[in-house]
Amino acid sequence: MELRLSKPREKWFFLIALPVVVAIEWAFARSLDWGAYPRSEWVALFDLCVFMPLMYLLIFSSDLTRKARLLRCLGIAGIGLFASGWIVPEPNQFIIGELSTLRKAAIVVILLFEGWIMWKVIGAVYRQNADAKALEREFAMPEWIAKLMVLEAKFWKAVWQFLRRK
Repeated sequence: MELRLSKPREKWFFLIALPVVVAIEWAFARSLDWGAYPRSEWVALFDLCVFMPLMYLLIFSSDLTRKARLLRCLGIAGIGLFASGWIVPEPNQFIIGELSTLRKAAIVVILLFEGWIMWKVIGAVYRQNADAKALEREFAMPEWIAKLMVLEAKFWKAVWQFLRRK
């Protein structure tokens, strides 16, 4: 599934602004005397998990629906939390350690949601008279992937019928 961004300038946010801010935070973390300032992880967390999602929300406030904006802001905050865990030295990760349990719970919820989506897609592919055009429309997938999925489903149906005859 391809990433569909609403505007070309939105691509620049994800391809330029976010990596640049992560690089700046990494440089900050490498140059900081963590012995003198042991609880400075809040700087990286604020910049990556609060400031960047808010900046995204303000820049693209009128271009997207509220649901799409909030989901992307949560994704940016998740990327920020992951990057903060990588940037801040482990002995200085006080808040990040606490937030990691929240991240693990979110990953479980995301995996359950993706499993549910996969179940819906597989059910649609294997139903009687599955059509590639209908799959393309229902699940916003490229036409060639929908055709391949329908062909694969027909193949496995034929294999199952062959095995049941014996």
